Amino acid sequence: MAFSTPEWDLTLFKLINMQWRSDVLDVLMPIFSDRMLVWVIAIPLVILAGIKTKKWRKLLLSLAIIGAVVGATDLATNVVKDAAGRVRPNNAIAQSNYYSYNKSEWLQRPANFVQTDVSGSSFFSGHAANSMAAVTIAMLMWPKLRSFLWLLPLIIGYSRVYLAKHYPLDVLCGWAFGLCFSYLLWKVVLYRLAPDWSKNPKQPTS
Repeated sequence: MAFSTPEWDLTLFKLINMQWRSDVLDVLMPIFSDRMLVWVIAIPLVILAGIKTKKWRKLLLSLAIIGAVVGATDLATNVVKDAAGRVRPNNAIAQSNYYSYNKSEWLQRPANFVQTDVSGSSFFSGHAANSMAAVTIAMLMWPKLRSFLWLLPLIIGYSRVYLAKHYPLDVLCGWAFGLCFSYLLWKVVLYRLAPDWSKNPKQPTS
């Protein structure tokens, strides 16, 4: 690990991952942590908006812009991950609970578990950064989108701690990076490429 884990970071991780658990969350959190979730939500919304507005070309261009932003954010995040080398909590913390997608079941590190990995990809969370970037660009292109969409990156980020893939600090930094990076891309170049929805009285509202 490139840096020591702050006490508050470890304490909050243990609360979320070890104490604030329930059978319902055990089912939901792996779903919210799936990388395809953003697209599973975004594509039906685009289809519904297309049916309503008939602006298919604008909608497809907007979806392509969101995809490009998520891709750029993910690449930038990986650069930071490689430089930081922070070990994921499920490979560092005894009794941490983690979900195995290969086995489709929850597992737990034993009480005598000792960290053996010297580097990892925990800092910062790509899921948090990518989901925040996607929602930020969507809200910039469509200001009338429902504000509850901001819940998506929040829930995704929480799921990453719940699954012991990241510490809370990883998620907080991921959110901040996704927000700032996507907004910078928008201000520098993307606002010139994005469809001008201000000329369309029937903007997507879902």
